[in-house]
Amino acid sequence: MMELVPGEYEFTCYECDGDGSVQVIRGTDDDEPELVWDRCDDCRGEGNLIYDEKEAAEAIEAGRTPLRTPSAR
Repeated sequence: MMELVPGEYEFTCYECDGDGSVQVIRGTDDDEPELVWDRCDDCRGEGNLIYDEKEAAEAIEAGRTPLRTPSAR
């Protein structure tokens, strides 16, 4: 796990709840829709996101808690 640089905050991905995958609707060969699991586009399947200070402040204000914050030097 890489150390965060000043101004970076790590959060659980809101879209996939940290799972790294989401359910999407896809058409089958006979054009019938079906639910399938696919990699989350927001976090690229990693389950977490790195936000800058402004994005982090907005997320915290919305009630989210960072997983990691910048280390104090």
